[in-house]
Amino acid sequence: MADLSRAVDEVLWKDLECPLCMECIVPPIELCVNGHTICSKCKERVSCCPTCRAEFSVTRGVALENIARRIKYPCANRQRGCHELFSVEHIAKHQGVCVYGKIKCPMHLLKMCSWNGLKNDLKEHAKAEHPGNFFEVSSFTSPYLSANLGFLWCFGQLFTYYKQTRGGRLYCAVQLIGTSSEASKYKCEFTLRAANDIEQICKTFLVRGYSEDFEAIYNSGKYLSLDEGIIRDFLKENKLNLTVKLSTV
Repeated sequence: MADLSRAVDEVLWKDLECPLCMECIVPPIELCVNGHTICSKCKERVSCCPTCRAEFSVTRGVALENIARRIKYPCANRQRGCHELFSVEHIAKHQGVCVYGKIKCPMHLLKMCSWNGLKNDLKEHAKAEHPGNFFEVSSFTSPYLSANLGFLWCFGQLFTYYKQTRGGRLYCAVQLIGTSSEASKYKCEFTLRAANDIEQICKTFLVRGYSEDFEAIYNSGKYLSLDEGIIRDFLKENKLNLTVKLSTV
């Protein structure tokens, strides 16, 4: 049934395709006097219909708008790899943060990098410009990353490991440079071992998507959170034996 629904949507996408930007039109849907459609953004750039050169009508395509509100829209970055579908109410919000569009280097969180480019180029950028924070591993001990943010390349995917201290607590989270649905295919296991190598704390969380900023993750509670009192009890030679292991779900 889901395949049939998507097939129907794909047929409708063609009817809702803007002749200028070639993206699916979201309401309001503008018409020329001959009934051809154009998206509202492109209409502001031209003086006549790009399909037939007729003038624009003041009438909107109400029937098409009703159809548009019932279908799922593809992301504008689908040619770059994003296969997510969204309702007309959510497509714009997604495209504003889609990791298959232009994204900032995660190091901008530490005010250490101004790079802004495509997801597919981020690995090579990180490897070349941040070699001290780039590791091709799926498991490591947290002090292995000297900074508060590191890149992890494993399972053919790029992840970031981010940690910070605030309000007397240590917070750690792993994100996939990808969508939330792609990230949900991976889990991260945090294991904290005491100096006696007997006591330990083990927590497992799903990996988060890169469109979620750290504040969103922080507010969700779906991350590792350690009180400074616990941290003191588990210190060994003034180091924290915290192992981070990524695996598939």
